[in-house]
Amino acid sequence: MSIPVPTDPSATNVHAENARARAEGFVWGVLHIQYPSTPDAATARAFAAAYAERVTESLTSEGVLVPDLAEAWVAWRVAGDLTANLAPARVSVERAPRFEEYDAALGNRTAWWLCAEALGYVRGWCDAAGVGSGDAVDFAHAYAVLVAAGASRPNIADAWTNWRAGRPLTAFSTQAPDQPPPEAHTPIHAPAERIPR
Repeated sequence: MSIPVPTDPSATNVHAENARARAEGFVWGVLHIQYPSTPDAATARAFAAAYAERVTESLTSEGVLVPDLAEAWVAWRVAGDLTANLAPARVSVERAPRFEEYDAALGNRTAWWLCAEALGYVRGWCDAAGVGSGDAVDFAHAYAVLVAAGASRPNIADAWTNWRAGRPLTAFSTQAPDQPPPEAHTPIHAPAERIPR
């Protein structure tokens, strides 16, 4: 977004407040928020504050770019950073299975269906993130080979996270190597009367 740097400090505040309002309105629309007291409304406010802060930085510092609202929203939801690069890690030729491997794997009915599902998932993810889906086919073929092998495997979302980070599809950790381990939590179980029988 190209906004000329204002000479009046109050103009910076006006631009930042307009950006905050646009960002919050955008998220209200994306999440179909109905009431300001919902948790999603708090998410919208947090994103809007981060977006307004980025706009302020761009107005007061040279070389600070502000991403499009949709791209910033996806990056913020996925990585917690408005300007995160969501493009997959460069794929080495060794990571993509050879034709013979994935052709044999696609003879397995389950592998064939999960290959198609993985391809759809990754293309949708890339569309939402605003990045190219060039790795989608290679990832889907690699996932099909993994399924056909019959070994334990992660779900498609975790395998895709591993692929984007340059890790093996079967890596146990889906966190980036430079991130601290997540805090332990207690799983929430539905009351017995709400579980369908």
